[in-house]
Amino acid sequence: MGRPKNIKNQTRDQMKALGVYKPEFEPIIEVYAQLREQYKVLTERFIASNYDIEETTNTGSKKAPIVTTLESLRKDILAYATQLGLTPQGLLKADEDAFKQKKKSKLSEMLKGLDGR
Repeated sequence: MGRPKNIKNQTRDQMKALGVYKPEFEPIIEVYAQLREQYKVLTERFIASNYDIEETTNTGSKKAPIVTTLESLRKDILAYATQLGLTPQGLLKADEDAFKQKKKSKLSEMLKGLDGR
């Protein structure tokens, strides 16, 4: 799979630009890249089907399975992107966490100064 590597590199570059990349995130980046690749392939198939959103069955019409799969992939991709700090909400959360860590370290330094260490 050559394309997920490109997606992985793109994701890494985006995370580095936002200042949220850590090597420990590589397994999650891998899954995120696979989800995006699956989404891309299925979207191409959906377009090729002329956006056929319904399927006829013995009991009538129902939503085409590819539509359901694309909807599910969209939700999963958004969830992973948020966790990786690649959405506004995810980036805000990452910044809050970084602020909390900095705040704790300053307090810790002040307390160390009070007890003579």
